[in-house]
Amino acid sequence: MQQLKPIRATLLGEQTAENDIKLLLPNFIETPEYRSIIETKDSTVVVGRRGTGKSAMFAKLQNFWGGQKGANVIAIAPEDYQTISFRAVFKPFHEKYSYVRSISRVVWKYGLIMEMLCHLAKHFKTRERISQFRTVEEHIKLWQAAPGGFFNKLIVRFGPTLRSGEEVELIIGSIHSDVNLVEIEAQFLELLKSSSVRFFILIDRLDEGYENDEMGAAIVSGAIAVAAELNKRYDHVRPVIFQRDNILRAVQKFDPDYTRNIEGEVIPIHWDTHQLQNLVAKRLNSAFSLNMEHVQKIWDRCTANEGLGRELQGKDGFKKCLQFTLYRPRDLLSLLNQAFFNAAREQRSSIVLQDVEKTAKTISGTRLDDLKKEYISIIPSLPVAVSMFEHGSPEMTYQDALGVLDGMSQALKVSNAGALAQQDYAILKSDGVIRSLYSVGFAGTHDENSNTFTFCHDGRQPDREFTAHDRILIHPCYWIALNLSRNALEPDEAEQINDEYEIKVTSVSPEIRSQRIGALIAELGSIEEGRGHAEEFEQWVLIAIQTVFAGHLSNIERKANGNAVQRRDIVGTNLAKSHVWHRIEKDYEVRHVVFDAKNYKSVGRDEYRQMSTYLHGQYGRLGFLVTRDDDDSLRAGAELDWVREIYTTDKKLIVRLSYKFFLKLLGKLRNPEKHDAVDSALSSLLDTYERRYLSLPSTRAQKAKK
Repeated sequence: MQQLKPIRATLLGEQTAENDIKLLLPNFIETPEYRSIIETKDSTVVVGRRGTGKSAMFAKLQNFWGGQKGANVIAIAPEDYQTISFRAVFKPFHEKYSYVRSISRVVWKYGLIMEMLCHLAKHFKTRERISQFRTVEEHIKLWQAAPGGFFNKLIVRFGPTLRSGEEVELIIGSIHSDVNLVEIEAQFLELLKSSSVRFFILIDRLDEGYENDEMGAAIVSGAIAVAAELNKRYDHVRPVIFQRDNILRAVQKFDPDYTRNIEGEVIPIHWDTHQLQNLVAKRLNSAFSLNMEHVQKIWDRCTANEGLGRELQGKDGFKKCLQFTLYRPRDLLSLLNQAFFNAAREQRSSIVLQDVEKTAKTISGTRLDDLKKEYISIIPSLPVAVSMFEHGSPEMTYQDALGVLDGMSQALKVSNAGALAQQDYAILKSDGVIRSLYSVGFAGTHDENSNTFTFCHDGRQPDREFTAHDRILIHPCYWIALNLSRNALEPDEAEQINDEYEIKVTSVSPEIRSQRIGALIAELGSIEEGRGHAEEFEQWVLIAIQTVFAGHLSNIERKANGNAVQRRDIVGTNLAKSHVWHRIEKDYEVRHVVFDAKNYKSVGRDEYRQMSTYLHGQYGRLGFLVTRDDDDSLRAGAELDWVREIYTTDKKLIVRLSYKFFLKLLGKLRNPEKHDAVDSALSSLLDTYERRYLSLPSTRAQKAKK
C-alpha cells in the first residue's frame, strides 16, 4: 500500500451522518433492517442507540426514494430549538399523558397531510382539481402563509387554539372540527386516488432538545401512532420514524397502549461482526484506492502484527478492535480514524494494535458518558451505580457485585445525587440495579453451557434469577474508563465474550424476514393451477416480484388498464441502478417492466403474441412471462421458434420465468447478504437467451417435399 497522504483525523468518515454524506452514500451497508424497510411496509419505527446508523439510513432512504420517478420525499429532521418550541405548544395539557398524546396525534396528522397536499397542489395531475375541494384549498393557503419550516407552521397553526385558556377537555373535543381534519382527510384521499405520486415521509432527530419525560413521551407516541395509521391506510404513503431506544423505552414506560399500538411497528438496528467489517472494508477501499473486493484481504492490507498475542490482522485481529466498542459504526469509525491518524504521524501506512490502544481510553470514556446520558432519565441512579465499580476487577461473582452496590446509599449522599436517584436505588435495591445494568449492556452474565459471557443491549431484563456464585463481567469497552485492573481481554478470553450484537443476533428483523419469506414460499403450494385460480397466482407473483426486486424496481403494481379477459400483467418502474437492469434499459429501452402471470404450465403462441402487444413506448422491447412451468429453459420446437420469430420480426425479447425462479431467489433472500444473487440470476438468464436461444437455427420440422 502506498504511503499515507496528508494526515487526516477523519480518514474513514465523519462521526455524524449529516457531515458524512460524501462517504456514506457510496459506502452504505445494506443491513437487514434497511432491506426490510424498502422491501415491506411492516414497520414504521427504526430504533437504535446513539451511533448505530439511524441518521445514515435516513440519508440513504432519502437518496434512494428521492431518485424514483413519481416519488416525493418529505424529510423532517429538526434542530433542538425547533423541538423545544414545538414542545411548548403542549404545555397546557401536561397534567395527563393521554391529553398530550391525543393533541399530538391531531397535530402530527394535520401537519403531515398538509405537507402532502401542498405537493399535490403543484403536481400537474392534481393541481387543477384542488379548486374543486374548497376546504383543502383554504387550508393549503393557510399552511403556506405560515412562516418557517414544518414545526413553526404547526406552532402558528395550533398555538393560539391550544393556549387559548379554555378547558383542556373542551379543546381536545373540538380540535378535530376546528381544523376540519375529517373533511381534509376525505378530500386528500380523493386527490391521492387521481395521482400517481408516492409519498415517503422520513422523520429523524426528534430527540434534539428532547426531554425524556411523560410529556415528551406522549408527543413521540402521537407521532408514531400517526405514522402507523398513514402507513396502513394509504398504499402510496410510506412513513418511517427514526428513534433512539432510550426515548422509545420512555414511551413504553408511560404509554398504557404501547404493546397494542406501538410495539409491532418497531424494527431495532443491530450490527454484527460481519456487517461492521464490511463497513470498515468499504471505507478503507475508498480511502486508500485499493480497488480490492475481498473484505478480509482489505483489512489485512491496512493492518499489521506486533508479535504473538498482539496480532491485528485476520478476523480475530478485527475482533480485538471491536472489544473497545459497543458494536456501533460510530464507535468503530472513531476508534479507527484515530488509530490511522496515530500511524500516519509515525509515517506508517498500516495500523498496529498499539495505535488502537492509544485512543481506546478516550473512546472508552466517551462510551461511558453516552451510557449515562442515554439512560439517566430511565435509571436515575445509573451514574453513581457504574462509578461503584471503578478501580476494581472487571469480573466478579453476583454476591461480590451485590457487595459493591450495597455501598450505593452512602455514595448517593456523598455525591449529592438528586432525590430521583436516591429514590431509584431505594426502590431497586442492589439486586434491581444489577438487573438494570444488565439491561443496558454494562454488565453481562456467564452461561455455563456455552462457557460464554452474554451481554444484552436492548433493554431486556435477565430471563432467570441470579444465584450467589453466578459470574458477572463488566463490558470490556468500559474497562479503561473505569480504570479497572485490566484493560483488555486475552485472546482465549475474547472467545468467551458473547456480545449479542455479534454472535446471538437479537434483532427480530432477520427472523421476521425469514418467516415472511417462508410464508410466501409456502403460500404458493395452496394455489391450484388453472385459470380458475389465476387471480390468486397473480397476487402471489406480485408479492414475489415486490420482494425479489425490491431496490431494483419501484412502484410495482397491477397495470391500471388491465381489464381485458385473462390479462395478468404487473408493471414496475426500472430504476436501472444495478448492472442487469441498466443493461435492460440500455439494450431494450425498458423504463417500465411488464410481467404477465399465467397460472398454468404450457404457454402458446397466443400468450407470446399478447405479451408482444404490451411492449411499446415506455415498456420497451422486453417482457417477462411468469408460469407454473417447472423449468426456465425454453423447449425446442414451437416455443423456441415463437421467441425467435418475435425477436427477429419486432426486435422484442420475451423471457419466460418459471415459478421456481422466484422460489430459488426467495430462498436465497432469507439471508439478506445474498441480495446480489437476484442480479446474478437474471443476468445469467439473459445471457442464455441472447447467446443460445436467439442464435439457434429453427427447430421446426421441415415438411417433406412431394
